[in-house]
Amino acid sequence: MRISASDLVRPATCLVGGVAVGLLSDNLGWGVAAALAVWIAFGAIEFLSFRRWSRAPLSRSRQWSSSWRSLAERLTSSLTGARGRARRLADELRWLQRTLDNIPDGWIVLQRSGVIELANQTASSLLGFSPRERRRNLTALARDPSIVALLEDEVEGGIVEMVSPVDESRRLELRHLRVDADRSIVLIRDVTILDRLLTMRQDFIANVSHELRTPLTVVMGYLETLEDDDIDRDTLRALLGKLNAPAQRMKALVDDLLTLTRLESSPSPKADDVEMVNVPAMLTSVVNQARQLASGKHRIRLDAQAGVVVRGVPAELHSAFMNLVTNAIQYSPDGGDVSVRWHRGVGGARFEVEDHGRGIPRDLISRLTERFFRVDVANSRAHGGTGLGLAIVKHILRRHGTELGVESELGKGSLFYFDLPAVNKSPVDEYDLPSPPVELAPVPSSASPPD
Repeated sequence: MRISASDLVRPATCLVGGVAVGLLSDNLGWGVAAALAVWIAFGAIEFLSFRRWSRAPLSRSRQWSSSWRSLAERLTSSLTGARGRARRLADELRWLQRTLDNIPDGWIVLQRSGVIELANQTASSLLGFSPRERRRNLTALARDPSIVALLEDEVEGGIVEMVSPVDESRRLELRHLRVDADRSIVLIRDVTILDRLLTMRQDFIANVSHELRTPLTVVMGYLETLEDDDIDRDTLRALLGKLNAPAQRMKALVDDLLTLTRLESSPSPKADDVEMVNVPAMLTSVVNQARQLASGKHRIRLDAQAGVVVRGVPAELHSAFMNLVTNAIQYSPDGGDVSVRWHRGVGGARFEVEDHGRGIPRDLISRLTERFFRVDVANSRAHGGTGLGLAIVKHILRRHGTELGVESELGKGSLFYFDLPAVNKSPVDEYDLPSPPVELAPVPSSASPPD
């Protein structure tokens, strides 16, 4: 501790005063003792003052000697720095707590006994316990045998799946991690969507395999027959003709799968891909092709409002129109009417195709655009559909900022429709010429059965 000159003033004054009093009283010793007592009294007063101040050391310091004042300043500086560091640490801890509470995965810190020490809000909501129950045992809260096996390290890999105790339609994945001898962490993730996607992928592979196996079996059977050396020319021609249908079916399926994959993986159409589409002229071409497919078995009526044009990708819109129209034809009874309409509506332009088939059950409408989904499997395969047409339509419409709507009533028929932003046509722009040519995929292949 450094002693300043001011620190010597008070004891020197006391000493001089004591000596003076001692000389005047002819007792120098008592004078010096009195001076020392006064100096000690001043020190005691400062000490008591410093002790009172130390109870609230960040308050304003008093008028002490430089030694006590220097000590108080160092103490104040140290406490101020510690308080600042504590505040920064508290802010970081609060930020970390908010971050951990807002992550989509849940986490729980367990004591060795299985009692919950800490947990974020996601874990509480996934397992269905309140913050007041965080000091209870996890196995008592969740009541699932798989959790008991997980905490006792009886599960290979330390991962289990279980049904959510809050919602039976949701699946949870729990992972147990040992931190040290006294604590462990349980990570919780909602894998409902992941399981659903995995199931869809498995179903997709199974469906593709099944769809290809049937025509491939037919082709293999005919090829085995062709290996016969005694086969005559007429039989050979007949067998070769029968090979065409299953081969075309496999080609149609592969073409539709490639189209669907391209639509799903491609970004939104660029400005160079989008152009003005003369929809009335395009629908005229679509309906003429559909009438050839129908071979006079259906009456197809077209009602297209002239001058209602849109901006889009012509080849994709043509595919969507063709899929929906052929869809209505293939799954309507012979002699039935199919109405194709295009007109300006409140929100732009609307396309509608209506058939008078058997209709679709209400609970199956939401599944119509799934890959390979068929309401009537036997009837749809008899008409040659691949079950991918409406899935293709769904992705085409998404790329054009719209969605497919379906209305249906059993025994009366179905209505498929969608809306597109209409473009106001200038009076000098007469779209009387046919639409620009588009590259067409095989029409019957991508028609998906509505009923």
